[in-house]
Amino acid sequence: MMARALLLAALQVVACTGGGARSRAAAEGGAPMPPLGAAVPPAPPPPPPAPPLPDDLDPAPEAAPASSATVTIKLVADARRQARVTWGRKDLGMAPLEIVRPRGSAPLDLLIVAPGYLPLRTRVFTDRNDVLALRLYTEREASVLPGFSSNRDRAPSPAAKPRQ
Repeated sequence: MMARALLLAALQVVACTGGGARSRAAAEGGAPMPPLGAAVPPAPPPPPPAPPLPDDLDPAPEAAPASSATVTIKLVADARRQARVTWGRKDLGMAPLEIVRPRGSAPLDLLIVAPGYLPLRTRVFTDRNDVLALRLYTEREASVLPGFSSNRDRAPSPAAKPRQ
């Protein structure tokens, strides 16, 4: 019973002196809290919502050229390499060149062959105008590319037997 009385007396002393969290905040250099009976100032109003973006900030749609039914694909390569471009059996000419196709037609699987360089196979899509830079490699330069293996150095594997 005596311990209970001492505990109540200690709580009354702390409450009367303003101890606890209030005195710790003041001791730590924080803003002192208002007394218990004081009115709390109203919270500042929330900031107004951001105004909607004007229509002129949206990206403008691209002005379609007069020939929007076709696309132009430019193949850029060094003219000294004499790279010949073929599409299936059709010879399209020497690079650099421009190919004009109907928009949205099937993709073009191109083969670019130049003397002294490895053949380059690429696919070009016809959904937009495009520029394709052709990088041709000799076999020596290609040996450092990931995934390249020369078939000349490899002997046929014993598992690969010709069909009879």
